[in-house]
Amino acid sequence: MKRQLSSRHGRPAALAGAALALALAAPALAQQETQGDKPAPAEPATAPDAASDGAPGTAVSSEAAPSAETEKAAEDPTKIATKLGIAYADELSASGSMAIGPKLKFNARIARSGQWSLGASYLLPVAIVTFMAGRSELDTGVKQTRYSLGGFVPLSQLGLKTGKWLIFVPFGYTYSNSRQGAVTDLDQQDGIPITVSSSSGYLGLFTIRPLTTRLTLMAGANYTRGTHDYSGVAAGGGLSYHLTKQDTAALRGSYVNNSFGTRKRIGISYQHEF
Repeated sequence: MKRQLSSRHGRPAALAGAALALALAAPALAQQETQGDKPAPAEPATAPDAASDGAPGTAVSSEAAPSAETEKAAEDPTKIATKLGIAYADELSASGSMAIGPKLKFNARIARSGQWSLGASYLLPVAIVTFMAGRSELDTGVKQTRYSLGGFVPLSQLGLKTGKWLIFVPFGYTYSNSRQGAVTDLDQQDGIPITVSSSSGYLGLFTIRPLTTRLTLMAGANYTRGTHDYSGVAAGGGLSYHLTKQDTAALRGSYVNNSFGTRKRIGISYQHEF
């Protein structure tokens, strides 16, 4: 009888002891399981370095690269930009251009004598092409209305390496509705003067070379051939000085020799680029 009572009383005590031990061990087991399931801490991320093709360690610069037009020199005749300038060479004149996007600009020029011109330029992959219409009055009192189509071809766009010299080929054709086959001079907004007759074409070279960060050399010449056995040569050059990145002053000289005589001219100009 005593053995049966002892067995009956011993089993509940043993079960109670096991339950108590399991209850005490449960929090420790739960903590171990939680730590085992927790992912390892991630290493701090680094931004890719643009200069090292994505290698970690340096942040990417947020500065945008300058456009090709912004990098062109102020004297570059293929530059599409909004400009305003004044010049004096025997008479006072004002000129300007307005850029519409990266490839198109409108040009205008007016002189004190009443000579004026209006036109537009469009930048192609290998050249800039300009259409121009203008009005001028000759010394004889005859008024001329002229139309021209021409432009500039940078030799660098043709794959030629010219070093620090920027060389362009000016080309074009001009027609005038004047009944008198007289000659007038086109004072180009960019480049050197061009002599034209009632119907003529021209071809030449124009170059610019930076001498310092502020001083630039300009030079060029062209040959014109027109109706009634007309021919002419024009040459010119000068120096431009960059007062700021947007302001440029220039001193130019030109020489013209054609079927009707010769002429020399020296002029100064100022131009602001917006």
